[in-house]
Amino acid sequence: MDLHALCPNLPNRAKKHVQEVLHFVDTELSTFERRSGESYAQHGYEVAGVLSEVMCDSTLLCVALLHDVFLHPGGAAIVAASPLTATERSLARRMHALRRLHIHEQTHDLDQVLQAFTDDARLLILRMAHRVNDVRHLERFAPSLRKQIARETLHMYASIAGRLGMQAWRIEMEDRTFPLLQPRIATRLQSRFASKQAMDQHCLEHTQKFLQKHLRAAHIDCRTETRIKSLYSTYQKMVRKHRRFEDLTDRLALRIITKDAMDCYRALAVAHEFMHPIPGKLKDYIGAPKENGYRSIHTVVYPLPGVTEQPIEIQIRTEEMHRLGRYGPAAHGQYKSLLYALSSAHTRVALVRDLETLRAQTTSPGQFAQALGKYFREDHLAVFDAKNNLYHLPKPLTALDFVCTVFPGQFARLRAVKVNGREQHVGLSLKDGDTVEAVFGRTSRMNTEWLRHCEHAATKQRIRSQR
Repeated sequence: MDLHALCPNLPNRAKKHVQEVLHFVDTELSTFERRSGESYAQHGYEVAGVLSEVMCDSTLLCVALLHDVFLHPGGAAIVAASPLTATERSLARRMHALRRLHIHEQTHDLDQVLQAFTDDARLLILRMAHRVNDVRHLERFAPSLRKQIARETLHMYASIAGRLGMQAWRIEMEDRTFPLLQPRIATRLQSRFASKQAMDQHCLEHTQKFLQKHLRAAHIDCRTETRIKSLYSTYQKMVRKHRRFEDLTDRLALRIITKDAMDCYRALAVAHEFMHPIPGKLKDYIGAPKENGYRSIHTVVYPLPGVTEQPIEIQIRTEEMHRLGRYGPAAHGQYKSLLYALSSAHTRVALVRDLETLRAQTTSPGQFAQALGKYFREDHLAVFDAKNNLYHLPKPLTALDFVCTVFPGQFARLRAVKVNGREQHVGLSLKDGDTVEAVFGRTSRMNTEWLRHCEHAATKQRIRSQR
């Protein structure tokens, strides 16, 4: 394998080390075949190649080249004789141990699964690259194993990739596994895309030319690209929002990629001046980045007259933000950011919901769409207590509603309530992923004012019954 093609920007010392490992793999592993048919050398090249799409880390590249050799009867001896450093050998062994980590309908302790990844963020990146490679070569596996890999990928790995900002890998994993798991639904949706393809391309091309002309006139140094929403993301949006395919306002998007952040706001001004923005659709993730570090400006505009009736989302970001949007903090080796995003309450909410969907799918495969509709319902919130127990409760939901529901025998002695670690008013409206801690006193503190700070009829009834 050509080292320059794998990672062209390595420092000389690191480049020399990777070259030694590559030579060892070429000479020692090219004739040893894995059960799936390819050689250990080829498999190592593939995983290293996937990893290089995100980062150029010599340690992780070397581990990727040799991680799977432990499956071979003489694997331990081969690794011991390799040019890997002690750190790389340790990572390779731990990477090999993760091959037994699976999520399925019988999984109950999702936190234990997440902990296996959060011990070392480098293992997370390696495991992700390995899974992306498996998905790219699903034809190598037996049909039953193929579906198992697809289910696990869709319900865990793709979700984790999304939470970590690895949107390129997330989309690829989702769109390769969704048709395998739900061929009828995917085929129907693909036909909808096909029926709109010519008009979509026409719309995007004309909009791109129109905006490029006005951006040049404003002397904004930028480039543009277009995108059509991915298959599985479209399906999820239709289910979550209860919308028709034609009603999605972000199905078509045009990206404006600038040199610096100030030009992002200048480009936004151009887009709003010469097109017609839809009120309430402007989101500034540059000024207020998402939890996983994603930064971009999003706005939705009405289409060009005479071109189409389909609204278009305009995404505006710098080149650096664009790379971060595709591969997340991993693109810069920001491992602490990866661990923070993975251990956040919002990540646990998303993964618990995906696990519940997996259970529903396994129990009743024919009701997959209904199951997704249930677990992605927008009329329920997922909220944690101080011990990380998860509750699905109808919204709107106040802190007082939560306490009365979770602590029916103690709520009258409520002295204070903390939301996400900060003391808050009992009437605070909760959001998805909030953590609520109740502090109780020794005597009842309940009063009639509490009735004004709850939304649930059951909460009001409990308060009245204690008076």
